[in-house]
Amino acid sequence: MKKTLLVAALLAGFSGAAGAETSVTLYGIVDAGYGYQNYKYDHGGADATSKSSGLRDGTLNGSRFGLKGSEDLGDGLRAVFQLEQGFDIGTGQGSSDRQFHRQAFAGLSSDAWGTFTMGRQYSAGVDTFLVDNGFNMGDADKVFGSMGMNEGNRVDNSFKYTTPSLSGFQAIVMYGTGDSGRLTADGYEASTTVGRANGVSFDDRGSRVSVGVLYANGPISAGASYDRQSVYGNDLNGGDASAATNWQVNGAYDFEVVKLSLAYGQDRHGKIGWGGSVEDFADFAGLGLGNFFGTDFKSNNYHVGLSAPVAGGTVYAGWGYSTSNADDLAPGGAAGDLSGSISTYHLNYVYPLSKRTSVYAYGTYGKNLAYVKDLKGTEAGVGLSHSF
Repeated sequence: MKKTLLVAALLAGFSGAAGAETSVTLYGIVDAGYGYQNYKYDHGGADATSKSSGLRDGTLNGSRFGLKGSEDLGDGLRAVFQLEQGFDIGTGQGSSDRQFHRQAFAGLSSDAWGTFTMGRQYSAGVDTFLVDNGFNMGDADKVFGSMGMNEGNRVDNSFKYTTPSLSGFQAIVMYGTGDSGRLTADGYEASTTVGRANGVSFDDRGSRVSVGVLYANGPISAGASYDRQSVYGNDLNGGDASAATNWQVNGAYDFEVVKLSLAYGQDRHGKIGWGGSVEDFADFAGLGLGNFFGTDFKSNNYHVGLSAPVAGGTVYAGWGYSTSNADDLAPGGAAGDLSGSISTYHLNYVYPLSKRTSVYAYGTYGKNLAYVKDLKGTEAGVGLSHSF
């Protein structure tokens, strides 16, 4: 159960102010376990392997802590804010050099008029992807752009409006003002880079438009989104860079005995906030593996998932698949048979020990990861996730 700190209410009492209901909530998740990973690349005479095992952090849910609060302003209007930081439970270090890199926003909310917030926030692609999902390599963001929890899908300097729910329907409109849009082709620096498109990483991105709709009522849930990320400069093939775009539709139906989840989407000119690049799996430096993106890049992405209650817990099986034209778009020339379609197969089981604590086990197999032909991966692990 989340613990409510009535700090603001006490301050209001000391100042003689009364009547306004104010609350601040401290919340968080700690998630840790043991995991094994094995990535292998065996194409064109290459034979490279990357293995690791040990403590894993944030597998089921990213470890985090945060503060969120509201103040009743009267007539159904509330002032709201949220500040959230991720951390690595294995080392105690923050997940970023930012103080609140996961979320940081403030705004106004009304049951009648919706919510308007300003700051660093999730895109509509994140908010509207409602289907059941996997972990790590089995997560849908390894094939989809614009719907993962990666840096490109937390939008800085953004304004976001979410309508109130009307018979289960909601709409989301977001605009991120961006900055200089400077591109860097020197490599990917996770601590400073905020996005990736056209095969290059960029420290300062251009403007972001993100819109979406969602529906949730009874056993049916569905969502759809469109994201456009402006990019300035040149791509690695020497042409003018184009804005990266993504759209996706997804839905699920709960038959009680089993729940079916389906999703389809497309990326153009890059994959916004993608979590499926070579660097996200293993370090194969020197093999020349990289992203096959260019201004004409496009992909078609698919997800199918089944979940069912078993022995007091929930078992989930998922398949992710993405085809692309990457074989024609490798930097410096066509990739030919160096690229392939991504396939991931995932199975997990989550068992709740209480409302706040769950244990889990998972296994995943993937091939042609990051569109690199014959780059394969295997993951397995167990863990515990506790929320407060």
